[in-house]
Formats: sequence, C-alpha cells, structure tokens
Amino acid sequence: MILIYVKDKHTKPPVPIGDIATSTFPMVTVQLPIYNEKQVAKRLIETVCKFDWPKDRLEIQILDDSTDETSEVILACIHDLKDKNEEHPQIQYLHRVDRVGYKAGALAEGLHVAKGEFIAIFDADNLPDKDFLSYCMRFFNDDKIGMVQTRWGFLNPNESFLCRAQTLFLNAHFIVEQQARYIGGLLFNFNGTAGIWRKTTISDAGGWEFDTLTEDLDLSIRAQLKGWKFVYDNSYVVPTELPNRISAFKTQQYRWAKGAVETGIKLLPMIFRSSIPLRVKIASFFHLTAKSISPALLMLGLLLIPALYIRLESGLLKLFLIDFPIFIAGTGSMSLFYSYAYKHGNKEKGWKDILTLPMLTSLGIALAVNNSKAFFSALLKRKSAFVRTPKSGSTDAIHKEVPKSYFEGLDKTVFIELFLTCYSFLALLIAFEMHLYFTIPFLTTFFIGYFYFSYKGMKELYVK
Repeated sequence: MILIYVKDKHTKPPVPIGDIATSTFPMVTVQLPIYNEKQVAKRLIETVCKFDWPKDRLEIQILDDSTDETSEVILACIHDLKDKNEEHPQIQYLHRVDRVGYKAGALAEGLHVAKGEFIAIFDADNLPDKDFLSYCMRFFNDDKIGMVQTRWGFLNPNESFLCRAQTLFLNAHFIVEQQARYIGGLLFNFNGTAGIWRKTTISDAGGWEFDTLTEDLDLSIRAQLKGWKFVYDNSYVVPTELPNRISAFKTQQYRWAKGAVETGIKLLPMIFRSSIPLRVKIASFFHLTAKSISPALLMLGLLLIPALYIRLESGLLKLFLIDFPIFIAGTGSMSLFYSYAYKHGNKEKGWKDILTLPMLTSLGIALAVNNSKAFFSALLKRKSAFVRTPKSGSTDAIHKEVPKSYFEGLDKTVFIELFLTCYSFLALLIAFEMHLYFTIPFLTTFFIGYFYFSYKGMKELYVK
C-alpha cells in the first residue's frame, strides 16, 4: 500500500468530471439510517436539508429503527423544518419496529420506495457540507461509475488520547490504503457512509444483504465483480464523530473485524473464480484475511515469558541479532504506514500527535483480544447483532457523554486484557532480571497497550 501510494499519490482520478446541466439534475435520495441517536439526529437532518441541490430533485429518507425518544426528536425536527421553510426537500419518514437486517435491512427497505436514481448515505454523526451532492455527482457523468466514496474527517480528533489515536488509525486507512487501492486498480470498499451509489448498481449487485456485519464491504465487492467502477476522492472530507469511550471503540472494531472475516468467507471463492487480474485477487485475499493477525498477536503475547527462557540459551549476541531485526521488521512497516498518514492527514501537527504515533503499535496489539473474539466468532459462523457505535455529539470544543443505556452488557474482554497487562509486566521484570535488555522495547509495546485498554475499560465499568 505504501509503495503504491508514494508512487501515485499525485495522480488525478482517471474519471471524466464535468458539470451537471441544471436542466437535467437527477433525482437523489439521501438515506439516513438512525437507531437511538437522539444526541445527533436533529443536527444531521438539518444539515442534509441544506444541500445546494434542487429541492424538487432531492428526497430525504429518514430510516428510523429507534426504540427510545429519538423518534420524537426526529418528528419534531421534521415538523419544524416544514413550518420554517417552504422550500424544503421531500422528507420521507420510515419507522421500523423489528430491526430485521439492522442497518442493511433499513437501507434495503428504504431502497424499495426511494425515488432517486442515486442514493447518498450518511450515518447519524456525519456533518457533510452543503456542496456534497453538487461536488460528488460530477463523477457520475461516466455511466460505468457505480459508487463514489469520500474521505472521513473528524469532529473531535483532539478530545482525548483515544480520539487522537483513532484519527491516526483511520487516516492511515483513508489517506494511504483507500487511495492506494483506488489508484492501483484494486478492489476497495464503500465505508458505510459519506458516499453515493447509483441505484441500478445496488440492484445489479444483488442488493443489500445482511448475512455479514459489514454490509458495505460485502456489497462493494459484489458490485465491482459485476464490472462497476468505483471512485475514491481523497480530497473531499466529510466530518464524523470518533467514539470517545474505549468500550464504544471496541464495539466498532469488533463489528468491522467480524464483518470482514464473514465477508471473506462468503466472497473469496467468488473472487478467485472471477476474471479479475491475479494481482487483484491476491490483494483481495490479504484485504479480507487481514484480521487473522489478531489471534497471532494474542498468541505471541502469551508466548513472551516462555520465549525469554528458551532463547536465553542463545546468548546475548544472538538475541541482539534476532530480537532487534525482528522488532524493526515487525513495527517498521506499520510505523511507516501511520507516519505517511500523519504527514499528509494532519494540517496542524502538535506534540500530542507526535507522542501518539509510537503508541499505535501498542494499541494494535491490545485490540488483539477484542478482534480475536470477533475472528473466531466469524469462523464458527455465530450470528450476532449489529451493535451500532454510540455517539454523543462531541466535538473538540464540546465534550458529551454517551448515555450508559446505549451500551449493551458487560465487556468481559477487559478482564483478559487485565490479565495480559500483569503477564506482560511480569515478562518485563524477567527480562530485566536476565539482563535481556534488547527485548525490552518489544515487551514494552505489549505492556503499554494492554495496560491502557484494561485501565480505561475498568474505569468505564466501575467509575461513574
């Protein structure tokens, strides 16, 4: 990904772009899937209603699966918009009581009655600019373009250390990985929000299916295998909110990890049977099996102490020749990956961001427990609910807490992370006692990550 990005980062998107004639504005349906998002629902609806698109060619579909007072907030917002503004978009309110298929089910149900030729989708915490449609719709002058994805920006990147870390994590995905996959002609995915689909593309690919937790990745691959072209625009940014609690972050990562494995199991046979180039098949294989790193990292953490005793007999020189190169190889490419994202994604670089950068390896290691659980759950084909990531409406200037009722049950992985914190600390003590100083940087990455996750997780469990 880095090599492709460095080589082609200045390449212009190979797509004809032109202005849409005002006499032929296509009908666009904006879908807003919402589930118990009372803190941000009103803000989202008011934002998309300001799109600079002809109001008679714009339909807003509010796909409400809420079971709390969010529905009342939405209905009050719709009423106010119609009272205050005679020239408002067509607003269609669809409320479900069963949540069949979760987000994918809501999108599919809305699609059946959508008037638009094109479908724009936004999550509840998005804040797109008013020119989103007029900018992105220009790509669809090419009839072969089936989807346009824009880059995520962040409303609260400096709210906490966790938010700064997520900013770097996600910038690496959007700035380096998505750009490299697009420019390199590889399969890449719709990110679930901040994008526009051609309605016929969704239908041609088989529609929204909800047998995985990542319906966006699933549909994206099926559509590209059908021959549809996708566009990724790295320059247009749609702000979104980062989860500010470790439990919310882990919920999000669990869903993404499990859904990716489920999609791999479902679609890898189809990919290898397809006529796409071999290099694209290989890249897709690594893309869809990437989460297998989690159980490998978890096993590596459990082998820390046995490895210290076994390899002590090798002597200090051999430990230096083995440990140091492996440490550099294991962390170097990842560090470079995030460094490029940091360099090209942070306009205002501060000392806190610089200190966050070395921590990303530790946080990736600490996610191994949560994502290993997701990995094996997918392999065993255990079904689980689509648990949405709770959002509060936070920004850097305003910190808001998510209601505890939005979190579902006890996160038991925190106790495993606490055990691994103690275990990795013991490994550090043993390394000091044995004078195996070359291993200490490697061991420290495990301890810091597990300590942070267990500390924050226990704090959220027991501190009000």
